[in-house]
Amino acid sequence: MSVTEYRDKFLQLARYATAEVAEDREKQEYFLEGLNDELQYQLMNHTFPSFHQLVDRALFIERKHQEIEERKRNIKKLILSEAHDTAYSIHPGSTKMYHDLKERFWWYGMKRAVAEYVAVCDTCQRVKAEHQRPADLLQPLKILEWKWEEISMDFIVGLPRTQKGYNSIWVVVDRLTKVAHFIPMNTTYSGARLAELYISRIVCLHGVTKRIISDRGSQFTSRFWEQLHDSLDSKLRFSTTYHPQTDG
Repeated sequence: MSVTEYRDKFLQLARYATAEVAEDREKQEYFLEGLNDELQYQLMNHTFPSFHQLVDRALFIERKHQEIEERKRNIKKLILSEAHDTAYSIHPGSTKMYHDLKERFWWYGMKRAVAEYVAVCDTCQRVKAEHQRPADLLQPLKILEWKWEEISMDFIVGLPRTQKGYNSIWVVVDRLTKVAHFIPMNTTYSGARLAELYISRIVCLHGVTKRIISDRGSQFTSRFWEQLHDSLDSKLRFSTTYHPQTDG
């Protein structure tokens, strides 16, 4: 059997491969016996992808790109399903599922694929038990009676550095009127430097406030900052972690 008679009779799982096919009948049969059952079946039934002849007695096998991508997607879906939906896996969370899978499998974007698969799991959404401690009751802020009685403050950081060396803005907002002061500053300012700015830019204009709401930044939790407001008889109130809406 010549090489040309092997046309449309060979399949390889890899996208590209080459094979030297001998003209000797006995060697050809030995070559065919080395194929697995799936390849032999497709050879006999002519259900195989196209390939091209490179040179005499050399074959170039090419699986279509669409077939390969489809096969990869199906394998990924099967892996994710086995790791999450079976009776042995019992619907783990995305973190546990990812750590279990990465011991045996890896592909680009696997962590995101795991998170997305768990997020849309209907069973998890309906019956998954909540293991976090219940949140406490919300504490609403007091309704104010006079302007600049209570203020909130925060920083806008990550800005381009100006010619004067400023790279952030200190935002101070009156909670009643929503009037705001935008004070240019540098992220390296200490609590003492912030206190100077606070006295010159806020207290001198509006007087001493009763309460100040801020996040838990190191500038606002420093001992100097706390002592300053103790002497001014202003109370410091810190917002909940990862909840910037509280301080305006």
